[in-house]
Amino acid sequence: MRRIHIGGAAGAALVAAAAGVVSSAASCRTVPHEPVRTTPVAFSVESRVAPPLIRVGLADGAPRAEVVADSGVAVWITESGAAPVRVAAPVANFRPVAPGSPRLKLLETGRELDSAIVEPASASEALSVDGIPYRGLIEIRGNGGGSLTIINIVNMEDYLRGVVPNELSPHSFPRMEALKAQAVAARTYALRNRGQFAAKGYDICATAACQVYKGRSTEDPLSDRAVEETRGIAATYRGMPIDALYTSTCGGHTEDGENIFEGESLPYLRGVACIPERSAWSSLHTKASPAWPAEDEGLNRDAALLAALGVLEPRAYSAGYLRAPASDAELRGWTTRLVGVLRRQECESKVASPITRRGGFFRHLVSSLCWEERGERLLSPGDTDYLLQVEDRGTLDGPEESLAAAVLIQEGVLSPFPDNTLGADKAVTRAQAVTLLARAAERAGVPGLVAADFQDSEQGDLTTRNGEAVQSVPLDPDVRLFRSLDGVHAAASELTLAAGDPVDFVVQNGRVAFLEAEQSRLGAASDRTSRYYRWESRLTPADLKAAVARYADVGTVEDIVPRRIGVSGRVVELSVVGERGELLLKGLKIRTALGLRENLFVVERELDGHGAVAQFVFVGKGWGHGVGLCQVGAYGMARSGSTYQAILSHYYSGIGIQKVY
Repeated sequence: MRRIHIGGAAGAALVAAAAGVVSSAASCRTVPHEPVRTTPVAFSVESRVAPPLIRVGLADGAPRAEVVADSGVAVWITESGAAPVRVAAPVANFRPVAPGSPRLKLLETGRELDSAIVEPASASEALSVDGIPYRGLIEIRGNGGGSLTIINIVNMEDYLRGVVPNELSPHSFPRMEALKAQAVAARTYALRNRGQFAAKGYDICATAACQVYKGRSTEDPLSDRAVEETRGIAATYRGMPIDALYTSTCGGHTEDGENIFEGESLPYLRGVACIPERSAWSSLHTKASPAWPAEDEGLNRDAALLAALGVLEPRAYSAGYLRAPASDAELRGWTTRLVGVLRRQECESKVASPITRRGGFFRHLVSSLCWEERGERLLSPGDTDYLLQVEDRGTLDGPEESLAAAVLIQEGVLSPFPDNTLGADKAVTRAQAVTLLARAAERAGVPGLVAADFQDSEQGDLTTRNGEAVQSVPLDPDVRLFRSLDGVHAAASELTLAAGDPVDFVVQNGRVAFLEAEQSRLGAASDRTSRYYRWESRLTPADLKAAVARYADVGTVEDIVPRRIGVSGRVVELSVVGERGELLLKGLKIRTALGLRENLFVVERELDGHGAVAQFVFVGKGWGHGVGLCQVGAYGMARSGSTYQAILSHYYSGIGIQKVY
């Protein structure tokens, strides 16, 4: 997903590596010996492929190539100074004539030639190169090295249909405005870099060294729509397509282009913060005091949830009240109301005696929720013994209580106390009962607790989106507000949310009475949902010595020293200090030389028993080169309501967005 310009031997190696994949299947095929027809007919690429077209290098250095279509193929043979000749065949197999020869052979005829263009016999079909389908035409050329260059000649928009889903997955990132931004960036990049490989006979490569292209095999209706709805649109600067670099995950901030890539400073490749637009932020307030004793913070949230759902009476929302022992009538009443709000069929409790003892309440809750069958049929042999490795297992009254406790532990409703006991023979407090009931409600999926994406809170209403459905509900002035940081709940008097943030809420009497925002410890960056947003890598001095050996032999590595930091916090100049000398790395070479995901990192050191560095610890953010459009950030901005034009204008400074064809 990273855009990297690689020339020379490195670029050739990348493209050649792809060639082995593209051509490997052909060696296992039997060449058919059916008769072929040779016909001189007028031919032009433009009559077969609608402009604008682009020539994509699928492989450079392939030992062989096989091109097929369901109804057979037509091979157009071109020789210098001669008219094209059409050869009809069920399949087209090509081989180099000989090592070092620039010519190739069509095995179906045995004819030697300089190049050939293949089209399907039926215009409605696609050509396949070693099993991968492509739109347009396939050109096969000898490259002078005793191998073949395989090229797909295709309409620009059809090319993008095979690029966009591979650069920004419509399944992982299903937001149309983000996919449109990706489509425009990919189109712009192709227009700007068309002809980059002209000496090899094609415009652009099909790998991450350019843009990942997989023909028809990965096309998707959602990304197809993004391409179609931005047809012909490009990002421009002073009327010309920009060098639309993009990166997977920028770690919260992009970098100035010249700090990563050698070359001139481009005014549109400036480092910017990867955060939602200011207009996407909203603040929610409540008149209710969030003040509860710190030790009751989790209870505060559970009691507020159950009160909003109507399981608890309003008077029960008090830390002092909840610390007291619960009565049998209270516990039975709360359980009955919980089953009601779950909209489940209630099973009759099999516990006739008072359920004020913890073990008895465990069994009563499991019985009332009809979860006994879960224990009888879904707990595997040995699960109960495994789960009930607690110090006071003997206080559970019989196999029924043991099974109930095991079910609640497995469902995440019950956890042992810090001293690894369950306290089954102790009196259950209201607080303990509330915690168990709240966890059971969430585990069972209570319909009244709505999960959605926050949109805004204008004029005292909460507006959320769930898929394509948008709803607005008035906020109760005394709404209970909470934030969840990776499952740790905290009450709040004010919450600041960005459009797209996930929230859970309960509507009571037509107003939002409970709202909890799921917030990330990673902060507010639009790309924080990426699994590569934060990472850590550990390298020994020996690892580093081997990694930088291609650039210099510095001997045993003694230290890693950042020399210059970019606008985003990225290391843009770094010294590898060794016993034999010092190697200065700049820009992209830092990441590639050290084998790291990004240049955005800090260096920490673990020492051995003698005070020498045992390991260098790189704690970093992001994945890619960090310049231009942040792909996961574009998805985050789209979730926050940004249009594709706003996304592109955010990451590419001072650009225009216009239809260029």
